[in-house]
Amino acid sequence: MAFTTTRAEFGLLKPILRRIEVSSSLDLVLVVAGDHVSPCKGETIEEIIPEGFRTVVLGRCFPESDLPVAIARYVANSCAEIASAINFLAPDILLLLGDRHELLAAATAAVIARIPIAHIAGGESTEGVIDEQVRHALTKMAHLHFTSTFEYARHIRQMGEEAWRIHVVGAPGVENILRGELTTPEEIGERFGIDVARPTLLVTYHPETLTVDHNLTEQVNALIAALREFRDFQQIITYPGTEVGFQKIISAWEAYAAEFPNVKLYKSLGSRAYLGVMKHAAAVVGNSSSGIIEAPSFKVPTINIGDRQKGRIRAESVIDVPCRKEDILAALRRALYDEHFRRQVRRVKNPYDPYGDGNVSGRVVSVLETVPLDRRLLEKKLDFPTPEEVASYVR
Repeated sequence: MAFTTTRAEFGLLKPILRRIEVSSSLDLVLVVAGDHVSPCKGETIEEIIPEGFRTVVLGRCFPESDLPVAIARYVANSCAEIASAINFLAPDILLLLGDRHELLAAATAAVIARIPIAHIAGGESTEGVIDEQVRHALTKMAHLHFTSTFEYARHIRQMGEEAWRIHVVGAPGVENILRGELTTPEEIGERFGIDVARPTLLVTYHPETLTVDHNLTEQVNALIAALREFRDFQQIITYPGTEVGFQKIISAWEAYAAEFPNVKLYKSLGSRAYLGVMKHAAAVVGNSSSGIIEAPSFKVPTINIGDRQKGRIRAESVIDVPCRKEDILAALRRALYDEHFRRQVRRVKNPYDPYGDGNVSGRVVSVLETVPLDRRLLEKKLDFPTPEEVASYVR
């Protein structure tokens, strides 16, 4: 049983789900909730249905607003819904990816039902958002860990997780780039009215959920003030994630897009089209993890704004700046016009592809096919590494 709530997370899970689907020893059921069934986030369930996976949809499992109390109620309601799904489906294992707060609902229901959890993308760090706490909580609840890099595996080992539970597989987003089928420029033009042949900025900005709420409008306005200086660029903006304050960002983007014809705002492009646009973009702008994890594989520079992704391993193609107009402008000019920097970007290696082959799904499914679903898997114990073992994770 796998669980998905957002367009981005489903795009990352998709190659793994497809590999599970064709496995002779695994059966897949996909439980869907959150943004996928939310009218205000584009109801991206429509991207899932054509895949043909056996799917269970959790009706109205999405928040009513972006207030903290609404998000908390959403998580609580999701826990109850997922518990019912687990009771009905009786899965052998639950597969989760990432650090969204909704995953705590699924993990809680699974732990109580004594269902082992396999977690993808643990050990990472995003110091500007509550995802940091959620991710590490999921690590302590999970029974198998699939990490993007050896450094992140070391973090999990230092949290007292037993070494045999930890598997370095690479980042799923890299597999989508190296092995997936991206939406073609022609299809992107037909479906979304985007001409990727034009100089393009791909923009996504999420709330920094550990920042005082009233600063959020100031942050997005600082970004907009910088983007106004680049009217010669087609600016493709996608909606933020469902977090406290996200509606403030949407309102600011709507006003900006209504003012300038070169600005196009989308609830969702879908993972294939999003990466298809990224491949041809002049730069990725904002604070999405995609600018850190996926963009380096395309040799596309990233302007990473603020503290949301603080702590993540990053390639030299990423420019980190505070959320101030002048700093964002300077970073954009460097990314777009500094020939020395752009040559450096063309040579960059993506740290989220530790084996250089993008075969993330193969490694994940190989473990799922062979791991014994026994008492040893369920019974967790603290097991801290020796200094020598910690050193062995450095590659």
